[in-house]
Amino acid sequence: MSKLKIKEGTIYKLVRVFIQDSSSTTGAGLTGLVYNSSGLTAHYLPEGDATATAITLATMTVGTWATGGFKEVDSTNMPGVYEIGLPDAVIDATSEGSTLVMLKGATNMAPVLL
Repeated sequence: MSKLKIKEGTIYKLVRVFIQDSSSTTGAGLTGLVYNSSGLTAHYLPEGDATATAITLATMTVGTWATGGFKEVDSTNMPGVYEIGLPDAVIDATSEGSTLVMLKGATNMAPVLL
């Protein structure tokens, strides 16, 4: 699980994640995902909460934050690397402790935890 430490009050946070292809025996990255890929979901769970909150994924331009934005960085040179625009509420929720973010569900996608 990737661990990020983000200062309270940070807004417009972009994070990069590696999404592994679960059908690969070499650990290759999964390419071709888009924000509305079938089955793809994202949720976050702040410490102390009992239920996860859905993150509505949206399209974005690499390097430009959009709430819930999800975009492949470079399928040729960095296969499996995606950028995600964390909604400000995800970071606001960390004031009481840590927050777990999970992306999962697309075909051949290994779940990603932050």
